[in-house]
Amino acid sequence: MIGLMLGLMLVLTLGCGSDDAAPEAKATARPPPAATVSAALKGAQKAKTSPEDGWGAVFWRQATAWKVGGGDVVVGPREAASVRTSGDALVCKGVATKGAPKGGALVLPAGSALPDVKKSAAIQAHRVERAAWRLDEVLPARSKYAAKVPSTSPTQQRGIEVGSVTKTRRYGAPPFLIATGVRQCAGAVIFTDLKAEKTLAYDTLSGTCSPLRVIPAADYDGNGQREFAVFSDDNVTAYRIIETPGNLSLTRIGSWSCKGQE
Repeated sequence: MIGLMLGLMLVLTLGCGSDDAAPEAKATARPPPAATVSAALKGAQKAKTSPEDGWGAVFWRQATAWKVGGGDVVVGPREAASVRTSGDALVCKGVATKGAPKGGALVLPAGSALPDVKKSAAIQAHRVERAAWRLDEVLPARSKYAAKVPSTSPTQQRGIEVGSVTKTRRYGAPPFLIATGVRQCAGAVIFTDLKAEKTLAYDTLSGTCSPLRVIPAADYDGNGQREFAVFSDDNVTAYRIIETPGNLSLTRIGSWSCKGQE
Protein backbone atom coordinates (compact mmCIF):
# COMPACT_ATOMS: atom_id res chain seq x y z
CA MET A 1 0.00 0.00 0.00
CA ILE A 2 2.75 2.36 0.97
CA GLY A 3 4.60 1.50 -2.25
CA LEU A 4 1.52 2.29 -4.30
CA MET A 5 1.16 5.73 -2.69
CA LEU A 6 4.82 6.54 -3.28
CA GLY A 7 4.43 5.57 -6.94
CA LEU A 8 1.43 7.85 -7.39
CA MET A 9 3.30 10.78 -5.76
CA LEU A 10 6.24 10.21 -8.10
CA VAL A 11 3.99 10.25 -11.19
CA LEU A 12 2.25 13.47 -10.09
CA THR A 13 5.58 15.17 -9.39
CA LEU A 14 6.99 14.28 -12.81
CA GLY A 15 3.77 15.31 -14.60
CA CYS A 16 3.48 18.73 -12.98
CA GLY A 17 7.12 19.69 -13.17
CA SER A 18 8.34 23.00 -11.69
CA ASP A 19 8.77 26.61 -12.79
CA ASP A 20 12.52 26.20 -12.77
CA ALA A 21 12.44 23.14 -14.99
CA ALA A 22 11.05 24.94 -18.05
CA PRO A 23 11.37 28.72 -17.63
CA GLU A 24 9.46 30.81 -20.13
CA ALA A 25 11.52 32.85 -22.55
CA LYS A 26 11.57 36.48 -21.51
CA ALA A 27 10.39 38.99 -24.09
CA THR A 28 13.30 41.02 -25.42
CA ALA A 29 12.84 44.69 -26.19
CA ARG A 30 13.13 45.37 -29.91
CA PRO A 31 14.86 48.55 -31.03
CA PRO A 32 12.65 51.01 -32.91
CA PRO A 33 12.86 50.68 -36.69
CA ALA A 34 15.37 52.99 -38.30
CA ALA A 35 13.91 56.02 -40.05
CA THR A 36 13.79 55.41 -43.76
CA VAL A 37 14.82 58.03 -46.28
CA SER A 38 13.21 57.92 -49.68
CA ALA A 39 15.41 57.47 -52.71
CA ALA A 40 14.32 60.89 -53.97
CA LEU A 41 15.59 62.58 -50.79
CA LYS A 42 18.93 60.80 -50.44
CA GLY A 43 21.84 63.18 -50.85
CA ALA A 44 19.71 66.33 -50.46
CA GLN A 45 21.47 69.04 -48.48
CA LYS A 46 19.78 70.80 -45.56
CA ALA A 47 20.08 74.59 -45.73
CA LYS A 48 22.74 76.28 -43.66
CA THR A 49 22.01 79.47 -41.71
CA SER A 50 24.34 82.45 -42.05
CA PRO A 51 22.52 85.74 -41.22
CA GLU A 52 23.63 88.87 -43.05
CA ASP A 53 23.03 92.48 -42.12
CA GLY A 54 21.43 94.91 -44.55
CA TRP A 55 18.48 92.88 -45.82
CA GLY A 56 14.89 93.52 -44.79
CA ALA A 57 11.25 92.59 -45.26
CA VAL A 58 7.87 94.15 -45.95
CA PHE A 59 4.61 93.15 -44.25
CA TRP A 60 1.26 94.26 -45.55
CA ARG A 61 -1.46 95.25 -43.08
CA GLN A 62 -4.73 96.76 -44.38
CA ALA A 63 -3.18 97.88 -47.70
CA THR A 64 -0.22 99.54 -45.97
CA ALA A 65 3.29 98.23 -46.46
CA TRP A 66 5.45 98.26 -43.33
CA LYS A 67 9.19 97.99 -44.01
CA VAL A 68 11.51 96.32 -41.52
CA GLY A 69 15.19 97.01 -42.21
CA GLY A 70 16.98 97.10 -45.56
CA GLY A 71 17.39 99.94 -48.03
CA ASP A 72 14.88 101.60 -50.36
CA VAL A 73 14.35 98.85 -52.99
CA VAL A 74 11.50 96.41 -52.44
CA VAL A 75 11.13 93.26 -54.57
CA GLY A 76 8.00 91.21 -55.19
CA PRO A 77 7.26 88.12 -57.31
CA ARG A 78 6.66 90.16 -60.47
CA GLU A 79 8.34 93.55 -60.06
CA ALA A 80 10.57 95.76 -57.94
CA ALA A 81 10.34 99.44 -57.00
CA SER A 82 12.06 102.16 -55.04
CA VAL A 83 10.06 103.20 -51.99
CA ARG A 84 9.67 106.08 -49.57
CA THR A 85 9.18 105.79 -45.83
CA SER A 86 7.73 108.13 -43.24
CA GLY A 87 6.93 108.25 -39.55
CA ASP A 88 8.11 106.11 -36.69
CA ALA A 89 8.44 102.35 -36.54
CA LEU A 90 5.04 101.02 -35.50
CA VAL A 91 3.48 97.90 -37.04
CA CYS A 92 5.83 94.89 -37.03
CA LYS A 93 8.51 97.30 -35.78
CA GLY A 94 8.52 98.71 -39.29
CA VAL A 95 7.91 102.09 -40.88
CA ALA A 96 5.03 102.95 -43.20
CA THR A 97 6.18 102.66 -46.82
CA LYS A 98 4.85 104.11 -50.07
CA GLY A 99 5.54 102.85 -53.59
CA ALA A 100 6.08 99.16 -52.75
CA PRO A 101 5.08 96.84 -55.61
CA LYS A 102 2.07 94.60 -55.16
CA GLY A 103 3.14 91.59 -53.17
CA GLY A 104 6.51 93.17 -52.42
CA ALA A 105 8.18 91.36 -49.52
CA LEU A 106 11.99 91.42 -49.78
CA VAL A 107 13.98 94.60 -49.11
CA LEU A 108 17.45 94.77 -50.64
CA PRO A 109 20.47 96.19 -48.82
CA ALA A 110 21.01 99.95 -49.04
CA GLY A 111 22.62 101.01 -52.32
CA SER A 112 21.32 98.05 -54.34
CA ALA A 113 20.30 98.77 -57.91
CA LEU A 114 16.69 98.38 -59.00
CA PRO A 115 16.52 94.84 -60.46
CA ASP A 116 14.60 93.65 -63.48
CA VAL A 117 12.32 90.93 -62.11
CA LYS A 118 11.58 88.30 -64.75
CA LYS A 119 8.22 86.55 -64.79
CA SER A 120 8.48 82.87 -63.89
CA ALA A 121 7.50 80.32 -66.53
CA ALA A 122 4.30 78.31 -66.06
CA ILE A 123 4.82 74.84 -64.61
CA GLN A 124 2.85 71.82 -65.82
CA ALA A 125 0.31 70.35 -63.40
CA HIS A 126 1.95 66.93 -63.18
CA ARG A 127 5.23 68.53 -62.12
CA VAL A 128 3.45 70.56 -59.46
CA GLU A 129 1.94 67.32 -58.16
CA ARG A 130 5.34 65.63 -58.06
CA ALA A 131 6.76 68.67 -56.27
CA ALA A 132 4.10 68.08 -53.60
CA TRP A 133 5.40 64.51 -53.23
CA ARG A 134 8.92 65.82 -52.69
CA LEU A 135 7.65 68.34 -50.11
CA ASP A 136 5.89 65.48 -48.34
CA GLU A 137 9.27 63.80 -47.81
CA VAL A 138 10.67 66.91 -46.08
CA LEU A 139 7.73 68.14 -43.99
CA PRO A 140 6.71 66.54 -40.66
CA ALA A 141 4.33 63.60 -41.00
CA ARG A 142 0.61 64.24 -41.24
CA SER A 143 -1.45 64.16 -38.06
CA LYS A 144 -3.57 61.03 -37.63
CA TYR A 145 -6.60 63.33 -37.70
CA ALA A 146 -5.73 64.78 -41.12
CA ALA A 147 -8.10 63.93 -43.95
CA LYS A 148 -6.94 60.95 -46.01
CA VAL A 149 -9.19 61.64 -49.00
CA PRO A 150 -6.91 62.54 -51.96
CA SER A 151 -7.48 65.86 -53.71
CA THR A 152 -7.84 66.22 -57.45
CA SER A 153 -5.92 69.52 -57.34
CA PRO A 154 -2.16 69.18 -57.99
CA THR A 155 -1.53 71.94 -55.42
CA GLN A 156 -3.35 70.04 -52.66
CA GLN A 157 -1.59 66.72 -52.12
CA ARG A 158 -1.06 64.63 -48.96
CA GLY A 159 -2.29 67.45 -46.75
CA ILE A 160 0.18 69.90 -48.32
CA GLU A 161 -0.77 73.25 -49.77
CA VAL A 162 1.75 73.99 -52.51
CA GLY A 163 2.44 77.72 -52.67
CA SER A 164 4.83 78.10 -55.61
CA VAL A 165 6.77 76.00 -58.08
CA THR A 166 9.15 78.09 -60.18
CA LYS A 167 11.67 77.11 -62.84
CA THR A 168 15.13 78.53 -62.21
CA ARG A 169 17.97 78.43 -64.73
CA ARG A 170 21.54 77.56 -63.84
CA TYR A 171 24.90 78.57 -65.22
CA GLY A 172 26.19 75.71 -67.38
CA ALA A 173 23.82 73.14 -65.87
CA PRO A 174 20.20 71.97 -66.27
CA PRO A 175 17.45 74.17 -64.75
CA PHE A 176 15.92 73.26 -61.40
CA LEU A 177 12.65 73.93 -59.57
CA ILE A 178 12.11 75.93 -56.39
CA ALA A 179 8.97 74.66 -54.65
CA THR A 180 7.28 75.69 -51.42
CA GLY A 181 4.58 74.06 -49.35
CA VAL A 182 2.84 74.18 -45.98
CA ARG A 183 1.27 71.42 -43.92
CA GLN A 184 -0.16 71.88 -40.42
CA CYS A 185 1.70 75.18 -39.84
CA ALA A 186 5.08 73.79 -40.94
CA GLY A 187 6.62 75.12 -44.14
CA ALA A 188 9.32 73.93 -46.50
CA VAL A 189 11.28 75.19 -49.48
CA ILE A 190 13.03 72.68 -51.74
CA PHE A 191 15.20 72.52 -54.84
CA THR A 192 14.37 69.63 -57.18
CA ASP A 193 15.47 68.56 -60.62
CA LEU A 194 13.33 69.83 -63.51
CA LYS A 195 11.03 66.78 -63.39
CA ALA A 196 10.64 67.01 -59.59
CA GLU A 197 11.88 63.44 -59.26
CA LYS A 198 14.76 64.18 -56.87
CA THR A 199 15.31 66.71 -54.09
CA LEU A 200 18.65 68.52 -54.28
CA ALA A 201 18.45 70.85 -51.26
CA TYR A 202 15.82 71.91 -48.73
CA ASP A 203 14.92 73.95 -45.67
CA THR A 204 12.05 73.73 -43.19
CA LEU A 205 10.26 76.64 -41.54
CA SER A 206 8.25 76.46 -38.33
CA GLY A 207 5.20 78.56 -37.47
CA THR A 208 4.24 79.02 -41.11
CA CYS A 209 0.49 78.49 -41.51
CA SER A 210 -0.39 80.37 -44.71
CA PRO A 211 0.85 79.57 -48.26
CA LEU A 212 4.44 80.46 -49.17
CA ARG A 213 5.20 82.29 -52.40
CA VAL A 214 8.58 82.71 -54.10
CA ILE A 215 10.43 85.84 -55.16
CA PRO A 216 12.50 84.77 -58.21
CA ALA A 217 16.24 84.23 -57.89
CA ALA A 218 18.64 86.95 -59.07
CA ASP A 219 21.93 88.48 -58.02
CA TYR A 220 20.23 91.22 -56.04
CA ASP A 221 23.25 92.48 -54.10
CA GLY A 222 25.81 92.20 -56.92
CA ASN A 223 28.11 89.69 -55.17
CA GLY A 224 28.06 87.18 -58.03
CA GLN A 225 25.65 84.74 -56.36
CA ARG A 226 21.88 84.67 -56.64
CA GLU A 227 19.39 85.26 -53.86
CA PHE A 228 15.67 84.57 -53.58
CA ALA A 229 13.00 84.73 -50.90
CA VAL A 230 9.89 82.89 -49.77
CA PHE A 231 7.11 84.75 -48.01
CA SER A 232 3.63 84.57 -46.55
CA ASP A 233 1.45 87.12 -44.79
CA ASP A 234 3.42 86.67 -41.57
CA ASN A 235 6.88 85.44 -42.57
CA VAL A 236 9.68 86.37 -44.97
CA THR A 237 12.86 84.31 -45.38
CA ALA A 238 15.75 85.20 -47.68
CA TYR A 239 18.20 82.67 -49.15
CA ARG A 240 21.37 82.60 -51.20
CA ILE A 241 21.87 79.88 -53.81
CA ILE A 242 25.27 78.22 -53.62
CA GLU A 243 26.32 76.71 -56.96
CA THR A 244 29.45 74.66 -57.51
CA PRO A 245 30.20 72.11 -60.25
CA GLY A 246 27.79 69.22 -59.74
CA ASN A 247 26.37 70.64 -56.53
CA LEU A 248 23.48 72.90 -55.52
CA SER A 249 22.71 74.11 -51.99
CA LEU A 250 21.19 77.08 -50.19
CA THR A 251 21.97 79.30 -47.21
CA ARG A 252 19.41 81.17 -45.15
CA ILE A 253 20.63 84.78 -44.90
CA GLY A 254 17.64 86.48 -43.25
CA SER A 255 14.32 85.73 -41.59
CA TRP A 256 11.56 88.05 -40.35
CA SER A 257 8.11 87.49 -38.86
CA CYS A 258 5.08 89.60 -38.00
CA LYS A 259 2.28 87.60 -36.43
CA GLY A 260 -1.35 88.59 -36.69
CA GLN A 261 -2.13 92.29 -36.52
CA GLU A 262 0.99 93.57 -34.76
